[in-house]
Amino acid sequence: MISFDFDGIEEIEEQLEAAAKKFPDLAESTLKKEQSEFKKDMRRETWNKVKKGTGNIVKGFRFDKIYRFRANFETNFLAEGGKKNPHFHLVNNGHEMVTPVSRKGKKLKNGGQTVGFVHGKRIKEPVIAKWHEKHAERAERMLNRICEEANK
Repeated sequence: MISFDFDGIEEIEEQLEAAAKKFPDLAESTLKKEQSEFKKDMRRETWNKVKKGTGNIVKGFRFDKIYRFRANFETNFLAEGGKKNPHFHLVNNGHEMVTPVSRKGKKLKNGGQTVGFVHGKRIKEPVIAKWHEKHAERAERMLNRICEEANK
């Protein structure tokens, strides 16, 4: 086995270890900033496309916690919080209008029939398209910060 000795190799090893330790923190903080920006954009776009009198449709907008698997970071955007929140997927994708099946425990004569279709507002798609345009710039800035921290 051949071995090489270099002057200053300890410094490089220390910088690599420092970058490895600092990378998760910088990446996670960047992802948290992107989460808040995405949520703000979703709220803004939702209120632009939906009438104010429809209830608080943005109440359930939130993210899961950030999951880390080796060098990958992952999170999920949730648009519906619980049972009492409005149904965001119906507003976004559209839905059929169906007559009620029963009222006050009594079955209605023509209940359960489809009487029309409400077209979706398509709120998520433009926000995601804008986010993808800016994502490369934000990732590059994060990598530059990692390099700056590693060089200290």
